[in-house]
Amino acid sequence: MNFLLSVFLAATSMFHAELKSAMPAQNSTLDKSPTMVMLTFTEDVNVKVSTLSVMKSDSSVNEKLTVKPGNDKATFMGTVTKTLAAGKYMVKWHTASADDGHVTSGSYWFTVK
Repeated sequence: MNFLLSVFLAATSMFHAELKSAMPAQNSTLDKSPTMVMLTFTEDVNVKVSTLSVMKSDSSVNEKLTVKPGNDKATFMGTVTKTLAAGKYMVKWHTASADDGHVTSGSYWFTVK
């Protein structure tokens, strides 16, 4: 029974867009403010329903970025319009699989020196 459950969970997780890479990278420390955030997923995503924001840990900065397509259908990005001061920032994202519409979201942190 546990084997069947494991196979089912592994199979269903293959149908969801998972974050593959990010720029700035997760848990990275930057020497200066980033000019953009770019996310790449394990499968094509629907950019039209995707959202992206950057928030400082003390909530003094909360910028919702305008999402635009990246170099391929699994990537989207947003331009950071404000110069981010030194501190810890959270990137929050929300997207949907282009294939089945499954919604997924997440967040990660980076630091500006």
